Amino acid sequence: MIVCDGAGGMDAVTGRILIVEDEETLRESLKRIFVREGYEVDCVGSSESALSTIQQTVYDVVVSDIMLPGMDGLELLKRCMASNPRLAIIIITAYASIDSAVTAIKEGAYDYLVKPVMHEEIKDIIRRALQERYS
Repeated sequence: MIVCDGAGGMDAVTGRILIVEDEETLRESLKRIFVREGYEVDCVGSSESALSTIQQTVYDVVVSDIMLPGMDGLELLKRCMASNPRLAIIIITAYASIDSAVTAIKEGAYDYLVKPVMHEEIKDIIRRALQERYS
């Protein structure tokens, strides 16, 4: 959602983010970063939980690990894009490969990041994704 400054200009872009990460420390770290930026943030530890949560709540951005218990992040990406192609999905992984990067982008990922995720980089990517969605 775009918040206007009253003079017709864009003041800030806010949005709702879902973090899908099985590693609790990283999940909580990302949540703190995004909450400080003014976003509404929910977290889950698996793709199955993410699909259930997405059916109940509308999100602007999903940040998902690839390596998750059960269904992996690439399958989650595929299912999310089938039901909501406007959803910006950012894939993060510690196990980057050209194959997984190509697959992610072909399936509609907004971006693909290698862990460790740099805070400023992911904040900039989230901002861009939201601006594009609401511009």
